Amino acid sequence: MSLRDLELKHSYTSEKDNILKDFYIPVLKEAIDYKRITGYFSSSSFLTAATGLSDFIRNHGHLQFILNVVLSEGDYEQIERGTRSPEEIIENNLICDLTTLEDEFKRNHVKLLGWLIAYGYLEVKIGYIKERWTGNEILHQKIGILADKENNTLSFSGSNNESAYGWAYNSEKFKVFFSWEMNNNEFIAQDIEDFNDLWNNQSIKTEVIPFPEAVKQRVISIAEREPIDIDMLLKNIAKSQIRSVHGSNDRQKTWLQSKNNQAFEEEIKAYVAIRLRTYQYEAIDAWFKNGCRGIFEMATGTGKTYTALGALKQLLEREQKLVTIISVPFLHLANQWEQSLHKMDISLPIIHVSSANPKWREKLRTKILDNRLNKEKQFIILTTHDSISSESFIELMHDVKSPILLVGDEVHGLGAITRLEALLPLYTYRLGLSATPERYFDELGTQELMQYFGRVVYTFDLHRAINEINPDTGETYLTPYEYYPIFVELTQEDMDAYSKLSGQIAILCSKTSRSKSERLKLEQMLRERQDILKNTCTKYPAFADLINTLAEEKEIKQTLIYCSPQQIETVQQLIRTHRGIVQHRFTSKEDATPRQEKYCGLTEREYLLDKFSKGDYDVLVAIRCLDEGVDVPATRRAILMCSSGNPKEYIQRRGRVLRRAPGKEKALIYDITAVPTTIDGRYASIDTKMLESQLKRLGEFAKDAMNQGYIEREIFKIRQKYSAYGG
Repeated sequence: MSLRDLELKHSYTSEKDNILKDFYIPVLKEAIDYKRITGYFSSSSFLTAATGLSDFIRNHGHLQFILNVVLSEGDYEQIERGTRSPEEIIENNLICDLTTLEDEFKRNHVKLLGWLIAYGYLEVKIGYIKERWTGNEILHQKIGILADKENNTLSFSGSNNESAYGWAYNSEKFKVFFSWEMNNNEFIAQDIEDFNDLWNNQSIKTEVIPFPEAVKQRVISIAEREPIDIDMLLKNIAKSQIRSVHGSNDRQKTWLQSKNNQAFEEEIKAYVAIRLRTYQYEAIDAWFKNGCRGIFEMATGTGKTYTALGALKQLLEREQKLVTIISVPFLHLANQWEQSLHKMDISLPIIHVSSANPKWREKLRTKILDNRLNKEKQFIILTTHDSISSESFIELMHDVKSPILLVGDEVHGLGAITRLEALLPLYTYRLGLSATPERYFDELGTQELMQYFGRVVYTFDLHRAINEINPDTGETYLTPYEYYPIFVELTQEDMDAYSKLSGQIAILCSKTSRSKSERLKLEQMLRERQDILKNTCTKYPAFADLINTLAEEKEIKQTLIYCSPQQIETVQQLIRTHRGIVQHRFTSKEDATPRQEKYCGLTEREYLLDKFSKGDYDVLVAIRCLDEGVDVPATRRAILMCSSGNPKEYIQRRGRVLRRAPGKEKALIYDITAVPTTIDGRYASIDTKMLESQLKRLGEFAKDAMNQGYIEREIFKIRQKYSAYGG
């Protein structure tokens, strides 16, 4: 890419724009030359844009900065009397500032400046006003000029200084001019001339001197006290910035609630790049050895996403031309993937293909044409399982002539009969991700997935994740847990409906081959039968008793409740009987996209999760949107109101609860489980299968639980009870 390819505007204001994210970081990533006149400079300006600066260094970029130094009345008096030269005063002031900087920022910021100067990336000169008039004179020009390797140039000028406050905190506005647009070159030429006049000390009012040698050597010596890994240094600076922001003064803390600062902190966090673990490299190697095809079967919370992106990074190095499709089950997960791409330092153009982007066809068509003409050799498509299956998307993909990588997140979802058409033979490379790649009661769909993606090439199961120590943290990858099943009996009406559906399902399952309509019918009946187990009314008294107990014991904080759409109103009503419990629902209706001021610059979904993690909400009542992809590591306990025998559901939900969080030593899972009233002679076979299906889930939970013995005793008791009924 180049500066010309960026989506830039002619004017930016921090009242409306995220200046760091929308302008400063993107242009730094593409530039190889940066000239800057600034009224005030701080090394914090580099750390706020650590992402962009890292790429600038990799591009062998060159920085030229003219920095303003303000001289006091006393300084001017000494100069006029001839007792001290301007150079002596400036050198002394800078050394004093440098000492303060060392103490405040724990050397890292100074080391960065020293490294940039020592290795020739940064040249600094100092500007000050020659004549004293009011005692407040400063070099007030604030001009920036950037150029890329294709000699595209832009200049900007306005109120912003080269500091963290200037780029992130203050209310700033500036104008931008582009060399590739008509009538802009005159403005750029004038900015370049003004900069050169100052740099060469040819200005009338301003004196510009070299960076004092004593200061320069002191900064370099700090940098050279120990070997420096510049990437690691930038990451450490980014981490320290997060800590310093949270420890800031009242004015800064107030500002922290604003939209711009939330985005600023996200940028800093995003730069703390992901370091893959040994097992993730093993998975990537296995995928390449299998011809860049295969499925990663990895437990929720073990890093499937970053493992996939690690594979993508290696493939991008191998393939000069590559179109990457990342397909996700839900639209909000596309945003999570985009953030992960940034964290993995994959900086490619991204197109979002979904109903939320009505112009995606036009944009994708243009990208494909640019790819064919070698203008855009690599780009990424973020889409959903539904969109990738659409006729219009499939038609456009046939126009791509370069290799294509398909990454299927929660790949089991692509095995549905309505989505199998998305699995095009023309996709050169294929990578599926899932904790549960086998489809429930759909052997044909599972077989299609395995044939298309090329088998499971790497497995990292839950047992390993709970027991194996992560060398980076000294803790297991996932949190240990205790599991408590709570049994309730179905009503007779539920039993009759369940048995009727089971008979119809058995007929369809007995067929050696099924038509598309029969497969769709089977999927529908399986869902209806699961709904009976999920939604039986006998669960509500058990739920009420559990909530009462947790509330009385003050163990309700950070509780996540999984329920069905049919249950959510009743569940919330039962919680409301306890006035001290603060709850909120978490469904697909809680918006995942636009950031709003009333949510402190977050989306509603992010706001709810943030409040939950801080303990402002005691309980989140969730339905399906938490099954796949949404992380809630703060969860200390979960109540499963709508469990079924589908491994996809209960494995996903368990994984959400077991993610690590500070101070979280274990998780508690309460599973309200429906079982037959008795083993009825009329439907003995069906009743027994239902019971075994439920107990199978309990057995899965038991084998990795801290209280395995307790669960096995409960399973034994329930078997004994139904054995007495003739089961």
